[in-house]
Amino acid sequence: MDVTRFIGYVALLIAWPSALGQEADLSDVELQKQIAEMEKEIEGELMREYSAWDFSANLRLGGGYKENVTMSAFADESSGFATTGIDEIGMRLPINDSGVDETIFGAVDDRRYFDAPSVSMEQTGLLNASLEKSLGESWLLKTDVRLIYIDEMFDASLTEDDIGTVQVVGKQASLEPALRWNLPGNTWLELKPEVSRQYFAEPLDDYLEAGGRVAAGIDYGYRSELLVYGAHIERDYDTRSQRDEIGFYMPDTELSYDRPERGVEWTHYWDSNRRFRMRTRFSILENQDSGAGYFDYRRERLSHNWRIQIAPFSLSATIRRATYDYELQRSADFFSHRFRTDRSIELALEYEHNENLTLQLGFEQESIQSNVPQDEYRYRVITAGLDWEF
Repeated sequence: MDVTRFIGYVALLIAWPSALGQEADLSDVELQKQIAEMEKEIEGELMREYSAWDFSANLRLGGGYKENVTMSAFADESSGFATTGIDEIGMRLPINDSGVDETIFGAVDDRRYFDAPSVSMEQTGLLNASLEKSLGESWLLKTDVRLIYIDEMFDASLTEDDIGTVQVVGKQASLEPALRWNLPGNTWLELKPEVSRQYFAEPLDDYLEAGGRVAAGIDYGYRSELLVYGAHIERDYDTRSQRDEIGFYMPDTELSYDRPERGVEWTHYWDSNRRFRMRTRFSILENQDSGAGYFDYRRERLSHNWRIQIAPFSLSATIRRATYDYELQRSADFFSHRFRTDRSIELALEYEHNENLTLQLGFEQESIQSNVPQDEYRYRVITAGLDWEF
């Protein structure tokens, strides 16, 4: 019995004698009905005064060194940096018949470089509100509303052939509802429409994305999950123009991308305490423009992650590989099509000093290989810091 219900019963017992004295002629059925109504009224009063929100916050402080801050193929700049970040999460369990779980998460990160002439700082921000409600025993309705802010180095060369890596300022607002149908045998189907609006400062263009995803999966073991999905997103740019087969601008045209994607995701926990986790993701995306196909490409992406938790230590390792094969764009020698391969690795080690303070070490490297020289670059990041929960 929770505290609120216990207090309600105590108040009910106090009020009970007066109720019996006033209506001694009530039948047992009527008396039980009156008691239930009093209990509901008392609990309602207590719930209005009692907040079911549970909040926690984390402050992150640290620093490190980044090789090739600008992610440049020809003019790299390296620098030390200091980082500051804060996370805030609030959770609210259902306290009435509505049965809605509510979660709010916010995060802000700031990185200041000491010796990079072209880049003084990078910032990111995230605010996500999530609602979840069960509709009977088999249906689950979820909704995410998300706001994102970025001011950081960004590789725009994948979808813009005349813009490489630049520091961009952007904002995104997105809505992602989802309806899940739980089936026998721990299997499920999920329909997830989504719409997002992206705003960029120059030189990038704003765009609207809309589409959805259908996924089917199975839950097993120690909260492990295997799923397959198909998604389709339409991206409509505000002012960008189409290109012809060679790459020349086509005046008075509007550019949009059709982006179908399919993939598989597998998360496997090896033990009942979920200390050992493996996660693998593979997807294929076809980017198709609305014009002659100059921006068409096929992307195959694979990522694999291991996480091991042996108190007080936690170790995580992630490797990623993505290939981009363009249909019309040419390489530097103009005899073959443009092709690039992105490879990255991330390592993170954490030491939990106590329940509030965690020490963190990290290493990240990404390298780009391509038959177009201006696409190629490599950067490395080494970080150290602490995470304090308060």
